[in-house]
Order: sequence, then structure tokens, then C-alpha cells
Amino acid sequence: MGNDPHRGSARVKRLDRFMAWLISAGGVLIIAAVLGIMIFITKEALPLFRNAKIKDLPTLAVPASDAVFLDESGKYAATFSLGGGFRCWPLEQQAGLADIDASGQPPLPWKNIFTNGANGRVALQGFDGKAYAAEVQWRQSDQGMEARVEWIGPFATTASDSILAARAIRGGGLGNRHYLKIAALDIGSIRVGEAYPNSPIEWTTWQLPLNVTPTAAKWSGNGSVLFVGTNEGELMAYLPDSGEALRSDFGEPVTALGFALGQNSLLVGGEKGKLAAYQFLLSEGRAELQRFHDFKPIGGGVRGFMESPRDKRFLAWSDSDFAVSHLTSEARLIHASAEITSAAAMSPRGDSIIATGQPTLRWHVQAYHPEVSWGLFWKKIHYEGYSRPEYVWQSGGASDDIEPKLSFVPLLAGTIKGTLYAMIFALPIAILAALYTSQFASPKFRETIKPTVEIMAALPSVVLGFLAGLVLAPLLEQWIIALIAVVPVAVAILLLLMLAWSKVPKSFKDKYGNGREALWLVPVVFLSLAVSAWIAPWIENAFFSGDYRNWLYQGQGIMYNQRNSIVVGFAMGFAVIPIIFSISEDAFTAVPKSLASASMACGASPWQTAWRVILPTASPGVFSAVMVGLGRAIGETMIVLMATGNTPIMDWGPFSGMRTLSANIAVEIPEAPHQGTLYRVLFFTALLLFSLTFILNTAAELIRQSLRKRYESM
Repeated sequence: MGNDPHRGSARVKRLDRFMAWLISAGGVLIIAAVLGIMIFITKEALPLFRNAKIKDLPTLAVPASDAVFLDESGKYAATFSLGGGFRCWPLEQQAGLADIDASGQPPLPWKNIFTNGANGRVALQGFDGKAYAAEVQWRQSDQGMEARVEWIGPFATTASDSILAARAIRGGGLGNRHYLKIAALDIGSIRVGEAYPNSPIEWTTWQLPLNVTPTAAKWSGNGSVLFVGTNEGELMAYLPDSGEALRSDFGEPVTALGFALGQNSLLVGGEKGKLAAYQFLLSEGRAELQRFHDFKPIGGGVRGFMESPRDKRFLAWSDSDFAVSHLTSEARLIHASAEITSAAAMSPRGDSIIATGQPTLRWHVQAYHPEVSWGLFWKKIHYEGYSRPEYVWQSGGASDDIEPKLSFVPLLAGTIKGTLYAMIFALPIAILAALYTSQFASPKFRETIKPTVEIMAALPSVVLGFLAGLVLAPLLEQWIIALIAVVPVAVAILLLLMLAWSKVPKSFKDKYGNGREALWLVPVVFLSLAVSAWIAPWIENAFFSGDYRNWLYQGQGIMYNQRNSIVVGFAMGFAVIPIIFSISEDAFTAVPKSLASASMACGASPWQTAWRVILPTASPGVFSAVMVGLGRAIGETMIVLMATGNTPIMDWGPFSGMRTLSANIAVEIPEAPHQGTLYRVLFFTALLLFSLTFILNTAAELIRQSLRKRYESM
């Protein structure tokens, strides 16, 4: 029974249609997978830029108070008032007060109450002249949350003292006692002293400048600096230990002072709603009162501040407005109008705000990632403790007081720097090696070179990073002078070899040259290394005073880091070379032989043909190879992670390290809580890498198509 040709043809057509459908489906699935990854990354990163929301809440009427604090949930309030003392209020129960233990409470009424932030600590003065410190402590009970107060004192003052500011300082260590830092206003001066229980105060007098009227005052967290705002629009800082006083122009009468988390940044509010932050700096023995943040003003004179104990948010309020801003980003999170007749407070989590009085006002706030803004990623930011704005990446610190610094600029600079050093090393070697292999090497030699180079691509990057960090970096530190000298030494030896090669007989050239020239470079390389290692000590003694590291540091101000950009360039370049070589060699080989034959028939040498005919014709493929290698270098993680110190610094020098975007993701993953700010910032980093790669590949394809159209007629 014979074969039916029509039946076989139909089977082939069905198979062709099935394979075409299968290939198309595979391509569509790949595109869908890439788009799915991008959508997921975008979905996780976008909440970083969601705006804060606020809504009114019903509440139990709480009488006006002079200081108010909220518990963690924002459902209970603790208040201090001059006439009513201390009380605890369940805000969501339309019932009476929680039971209050009034033992130890100073006799009412009180003369002054001084708040010291959101930590529940106050200092107060009675009409009998005695002063006390109080700290609110929240505890869970059967009836819900309850507040208790630890009373410390009494501290001796006099009833006639007109106290401007008071702060309780908790003693530390064996035998240290709690004490009260007090600033009292006198005629033309401020008296400063420390009050201990049952001990008289030793006063120090600070003579005020003429025509200055203090309106607000705060002690620093450790009691070493007294900040005073004046009706003349000045902010002053007084150091009792040295007697030094600093002054800064605020621009309008100061009505309120407060602190951000950590008690390092002083918040200043003015009569017209102006808001600013100052910091006290000590640099090289010189004190400075520096204004380093300005915020959008609020309506009316600022009456008070309260910081968040979790981050750098703070609440500011006036008689008609209140606002929540972030210190670091200067972002205004919430701004609303409300008639606030007494004290206001923000809960520790920052999700509840209360203003006591008749009526009592209460709001729920949803701020998703208040410490993040677009400008925070890309602009210079003035951080606490820094004398000027800088680009800094430091996602965390030793305590919550330290603000996260999330600038992408050092990471992007590190990515560009690492890629640049890798490509400087890889591009000339890979492209010239591919050109030689395709145009000059003998077929047998080519069959050996190409598979050998392609096997290099199979080496895991973690192995390359391990060898670079633990083997190459120490060797480079020891022999870097020899490495610098090897290039001119190799060129000199190569020139001598070329001169000698021109003198040898043609029969010798035909037998040992013609496609095997690269083998002669092997002894040149080893001889160059040996000569360079031999003369390196002489060069170091003659030009670098016997120690190049000390010469760099003392003479040039450059610190030599063992794991530096040169190490990364070698290791990452080694990983990129096989990719660029393989694609470039294929592009050179694909150039029609007729072009090379026509060129040489016109009298061009093989090198002129390769450089002026083969290379331009194959330029679309070579460009694709370069862009693929560039993408590989940009996304490399393990080599950068293991071969550098991973320091996110803005330094383009070859002897310093870096941190790249991809390595930063690997480093920070263990420290990123699920759906926290750092977690989403890392997803945003991944989105940047994804977008950067997409843009590079798209641009590369457009340029490749343009080059292809230009040279396809050749």
C-alpha cells in the first residue's frame, strides 16, 4: 500500500499550524508574565504615594485641659488641668470617668503646667511654690485601659517664681536622683537652676538682651540647652554650662515651642502661623543654632505642638486650624479647620487626634507612609545632625529616634558607577576578541576559542563575587602599582615583538602565524606581569613615598578601600565578557564574505577590511551585544554584594566602593517588615530597575533597527 502524498502534506500543514500556535502562545505567555510582574511590583509600590485621610469621630465630652495624652489605641485620654488635676477618660464609652487613684497628687489648684512632648511627662508648680514631675503610665485592666501617674517631688521653688519652662530629668546610675530643670523669668533676665527634692535651688542668671520679651521656652531633652522664643521674632538658645547664648531671626513673634521625636529638632510656631524647625549643632567646638526646615503655615497663631513617638510626624494647632506634618520630608499630611479652645494631642500611632473642650473634637487619621515623598527620593534633604542637605541612604538606625534616610541618588550613582567600570574593562576585550576570532583566527583555533569563552558564562555570579571579595581584592591591594604599570609595559613589549616579527622569515610566519597570533600574546601577558611586579616597588618608592595608600590619604585625601570599584570592574566585567563576545562574534561572522573579498580586492588590508567594512556592517548586532551586556551589569547583584563594602556613597573614584539598586534590595530584604515603608520602598526600587531595563532595551532596539536600515544595503 503506497504512501498518499496529499495525506502527508495535510499532516505537515497541521503540524506547522500547531507549532506556529504553540510558539505564538509561548510568546504571549512570556509577555503576559513580564506584564504581570510589572503590575504586581507597581501595585506594591504605589501605596507609598497615597495621600493621608482624615474623618471626624464622635467622642465623650472632655472638659478643657492644659495637657492631654492619648493611649496607644487612641480610645482613652489622660488630662491635666490647673483646676481639675489629673483624669482618665474613656472616649468611646458614653459613661462616667475611669477610676482615678489620686494618691500622691499635689494639692489643687495648680499654678503652671509644662508639657514635655508625647511621652506623657509633665512638670507642674503649685501655688505653695512646690514643683512636681508626673509621668502617665497606661495599663490594661478588666474595665479596659487605665492611666496611672508616677509623681516625683516635691521640688523646692518659691510661689513668686514666674516659671517659663521646666523639665524633669530622670537620674541614671547608682545614687543619681531625679531633678527638675527650671527657667524662671525675672526683670530683664532669666534665672536657670536645677531643683532636687528637699534641696534649695542654685540659680544662674542669664541677662537678656535689651528690649526682648520672652513668650515661650523649652528645655532640650537632656536639659543642657534652654530655648527661648521672643515677642520680637527671635529664637535664642542658652547654654548654662558655658554661659553662651545664640540668637536666630524667626521672622515673627514666637508663640509656641516643641520637639520632634528624639528631642533633637526644635519646632517653632509663630503668631501668624509660621512653622519651622531648628537644630543645635556643635562643630569643631563652635555652637550653631541652625534653621533647617520650613513648613507650610497654618491659620492663626500656633498654640502648641505634639510629636509622634514613632516617627518624625508632629501635630501643630492654633485656635482655628490644626495640621500634621513630617519633619524630614516637610510634607503636609493633614490640614483642617477646627475651633480648638484648649490642649490637643495625637495618639502614639498617629491615627487619632483629640482637642479637649466644649465641645471635644476628635478625628481619625490614616497616613499610610508619612515619611515618604517623591522629593525625598531624589532631592538633597537636610537631616538631623547634618550641617547641610545631602543625598543619603540609611534605612534604619540604632533607635526609632533616628530618621530613615531613603535617597535613591547614591544607589543610582552606585549602579551607574559599577556598570561603567565593568563596561570599561569588558567592552574592548569582548568586541576586539570577537572581531579577531571571526576575521583573523584559523577555523580550528576559532572552534577552540568560542566554546571556551562561552563556558565562562556558566560560572555562577556568587562564585565570581566570592573570588573577587576574598582573593582578588587582597591581591589587588598588594599589587595595584604593578597592575597600573602592566599596560605601558605590555605595550612596550608588544612593540618589540612586532618589530621582531617583521624580521622573521615568511615561512616561519606562515607556519606559526596566520590565525594563531593570539597565542603569542600569552607570553607577552606573563612577561608584562613579571616585569611590572619587578619594577612596582621602585615606582612606589620613587613616586608614592614608599606607601601608595598613605600617599593617597595624606596627599590626595582619598581613602583606599580594599573592596573597591576596580575589583567590581574586573569581576563584573568577567561575567559580562562572554555575553558580549558571543553575540558580537555571531554578528561579525554573519557579515557576507563577499564584502570582505571586495574590500581586499580593492587593495585594503585585512585589518582595514575588518575595521572599516566588517565592523560597521555588523554594528547593529554589536550594539545589541553591548546593550545585553549593559543590562546584565545593571542587574548584577551577588558580585557587587560580595566584592564591595556596600556603602551607599556619592564617590566616583576607583578606590572606593558603592551600593547598587539591585544589591540594596538584597541587603535590605531581611530588615523590611511586610507592607512597611522599607518593604514598599524596595518594591519601588525594583520598579525603577524594571523601568530602567525596559527603557534601555527599547532604546537599544530602536537604535539597532536604525543601524540595520543604514547598513543593510551594503
